[in-house]
Formats: sequence, structure tokens, C-alpha cells
Amino acid sequence: MELYQLRTFVAVAEEGNFTRAGRRVHATQPAVSAHIKALEEELGVRLFDRVPRGVELTQAGAELVHDAIEVLAAAQTLQARAVTLGGEVAGQVALGLCTDPGFLKATSLIDLMSERFPKLNLKLIQSPSGVILNGIRARTLDAGFVFSGNPYRDLEAVKLAEPEYSILGAASVGDELAVADAEALSRFTWVMPASHSPFRELQLDIFNKFGIVPARTIGADSEEVIRALVVEGKALALVREDEVAVMVGSGLAAECALVGRHPVEVNFVYRKDEDDLPSLAAILELVRRTWEV
Repeated sequence: MELYQLRTFVAVAEEGNFTRAGRRVHATQPAVSAHIKALEEELGVRLFDRVPRGVELTQAGAELVHDAIEVLAAAQTLQARAVTLGGEVAGQVALGLCTDPGFLKATSLIDLMSERFPKLNLKLIQSPSGVILNGIRARTLDAGFVFSGNPYRDLEAVKLAEPEYSILGAASVGDELAVADAEALSRFTWVMPASHSPFRELQLDIFNKFGIVPARTIGADSEEVIRALVVEGKALALVREDEVAVMVGSGLAAECALVGRHPVEVNFVYRKDEDDLPSLAAILELVRRTWEV
């Protein structure tokens, strides 16, 4: 049994087609068929059934494909560890980004990584904090930047910063926002963060604390969309302090005086007891250096 046969097996299972699988593993269709036939003979089971649209896994194939994926992952880990033992850290780390890469200093992180660990690769995935936490626990992510605290005992968090958030509106309603009470603020449309975002809880706390009952809300997660809604006078929204400075300073937005500013933690989170893995230890080192933690 060869690793290339297992790679072909997984590719065919995921593509459901020998030709498409061949493109993935850089092999011709006859070569893919030969790989699968040889693997079936060695394992003593049929892995695929032919169907009108291509092939599909047999019951045995469906069970074995998970083992094949684990074997390939183990082989990749073995290769990375071998390089590490030779004095270099290698492999790939999947990181979740909870906000724009600029604020999270992703460019500085990449520059440091290229200099310090040139054989270590990053895969960056931008998602809301709740999705990132779930991804780390499910092992689809190795680590990630998240807002707010860490509610899970199986995860470890390193606090990086605590920026403050304000409620902003368009500059055209600046005079109104300067003196607005709860009743006046309730007449505005508000951007409402998604349920998997810690900012939703923060905004609900603000509503409850100040007695604000929005006449209308707009659901949005994208910070670019939120900024546009604020500047165009479509809604009020929570905005981070560095963006507040830019938007208010350039005359595009105004800050709501009544609700003040609210701190929100930024944390780097990873699975507990895995900080001794070479690749994760390397990323932790770089994150601490980048954020001066």
C-alpha cells in the first residue's frame, strides 16, 4: 500500500469522478483506475460502485476513507516533525481571523514567520469569533484570534489587547447624537451583529442598560458593510476605536455620547496542552512578539 494510492482514493471519494480526481493528484484517468484497482486488491474490498454520474463509495469504502485521511495526515505530521528534528519548523497552521488582517497585525506576523520559520505555512480563514472557537475545538482550525473571552475549558487564551467600541452614526446626525436620549436613539435603525458574535451580546447589554428599543435593525457581520451603513446614514453601529478615530476625524461619522465606550478583549486561542507542538509553539512565539505580549 502506497501513500499515492491513498491520496488517489481520497480524491476519488471527494470528487466522485476519476477524471476530476486525476486532475487533483496530477495523474491520468487510467492511472487513477489502476491506483484504485491495486488498492482494492490489496485491501480485499470494493471501494467504489459506478453510477451514472461517476462513482460513489461502497459501504466499506465510506468507512475506510476516514482511515485513509488519518493516515495521510499522520504522514504529513511525520514529515513536519522530521524537518523539526533537523532544526527547522515545517508544516501548515490554519488560523482564524475574527476581524480585518490589518488590526490583527497579520502582515507583521507573516513577515516574522518568513524570517524565523521559512518552512512554516499559514492558512488564514476570516470568520466570526464563535465560528473560530468551534473550528478550533473541531480541529478544522489550529488556533485563532477571537473577540471577548474564552468559554471553553479545552481551549487556552492569550489576551492581546482590549480595544474600546463606540456607537457611531453618520456625521449628518452628529448634533442629534450628541444630545440623544433613549427615546431618540430608539427611533434610529441599528446594525445588529449575528448571533455567533460577542458584539451581539454587548449591543443587547447596551440596549437594556440605556432602555433603547430600536425601531428597526439590520443584520450585518462584515465590517466594511457596517462602516458603509454608518457613513451613508442608514444605521447606528458598534465601531472599534481605531476606526472611530478615522471616521470621526475625517468628518464621515459622529459618536453617540449617551452610551460611551465599551472595552472588548482580543484573544489568541488554541487547544489546551498543544503549545508544545512545534508549529503551534512557533506561531505562539510570533504572535507574542508581534503583539508584544
